[in-house]
Amino acid sequence: MKVTGFKQYLEKLYITFYNDSETFMKKKVASYAVAVDGATVTLEISSDDLPLGTYAICMFHDENGNKKLDSGLFGIPTESYGFSNNAKGFAGPPSYKQCKFQFKDNQTIEIKLD
Repeated sequence: MKVTGFKQYLEKLYITFYNDSETFMKKKVASYAVAVDGATVTLEISSDDLPLGTYAICMFHDENGNKKLDSGLFGIPTESYGFSNNAKGFAGPPSYKQCKFQFKDNQTIEIKLD
């Protein structure tokens, strides 16, 4: 996985995998925290770490180190975030259907943070 679009090169990027539309953004199946130390963050995940299958990814750059996605007025995030397929939501996050993809070995997923 290759992630770009960082505003700052500090703290951590939190990446969460979901595998069901009913539990999307509620019940994760896997999560990772990766140090942000440059313009691009790369994370290698194999089928030893995560079974092959259909997933959706949500991620955020914890720019202030408090381990949560901060938001401002009307719940709009104040920290960078992204979803698999670079999916975008309207007045909220995108759906599982917009974000889902087939996880395979030797695959590169590219996500640009907003």
